[in-house]
Amino acid sequence: MIDQARIRRAFARAAANFDAQDFLHREVRERLLERLLAVSIEPDRIIDLGAGTGNATRDIQDRFPAAQILSVDSSAQMLAASNIAPSRLCAEAAKLPLIDACSDLVISNLMLHHCPNPAAILTEARRVLSDQGALMLTTFGRNSFIELGRAWASADPFTHIAPFFDIQDLGNLLTTNGFTEPVLDIQTLTITYDNLIRMMQDLRSAGSTNSTNDRNRGLTGRGAWQRLTDAYDQLRGADGKLPVSIEIIFVLAWAGKHNTAGGEVEIPIDTIGKVFREPPP
Repeated sequence: MIDQARIRRAFARAAANFDAQDFLHREVRERLLERLLAVSIEPDRIIDLGAGTGNATRDIQDRFPAAQILSVDSSAQMLAASNIAPSRLCAEAAKLPLIDACSDLVISNLMLHHCPNPAAILTEARRVLSDQGALMLTTFGRNSFIELGRAWASADPFTHIAPFFDIQDLGNLLTTNGFTEPVLDIQTLTITYDNLIRMMQDLRSAGSTNSTNDRNRGLTGRGAWQRLTDAYDQLRGADGKLPVSIEIIFVLAWAGKHNTAGGEVEIPIDTIGKVFREPPP
């Protein structure tokens, strides 16, 4: 299980400097919006679910200037840090205070894996979508942070990495919760670091925290940290850098029957398989 309150506190702490530090959300958001350009849809009403500081909302507004956009996030601090002007709503994604069929498009970037009950999130997204509406989201796949998880396994007996989605399970979850014609694909992003401390700083700055029930409730001792460092050092590449693999699942699903041209949704081939190597200095 995931401790939702702990995640909310982590994002509250990260809110003030989130935009300056979080290159990962920015990178994935840009790739998600590239896919949006390939989808034949002209929504009048859009929900940015897990909007954070609103950067995706701003980019969505550029894409659909005539649309009404509602930014939704469970962190009041993240919404308060937003520099955007549209409507904002502080609410839980699993229990939206919105009427049925009030939106034509729901977009969510790197939020679903933070939620203890993703099925409830998808049920709510389907409820607020019109019959011809669409859901576009990104979330971490099951092989995300695999190097860090293995290194921690050598350091102590606690859980440090939450279980992420298997792409087939996520596809099944979408159809079970009322979506049709889901299109899912995966990109693996590799980030490299000089040292473990910088990696951990970036994770905290992006609001990431260990929220699993079996986490260490105390401080990590020097011995465990040294074992973690030694184990991760064995994974350094030929360039001497520490790799972090992050598997991103991209999702497009429809709330009802959607007739696409030729019966297919085309995803530009040059958006698949890109890899970025290092975080900004």
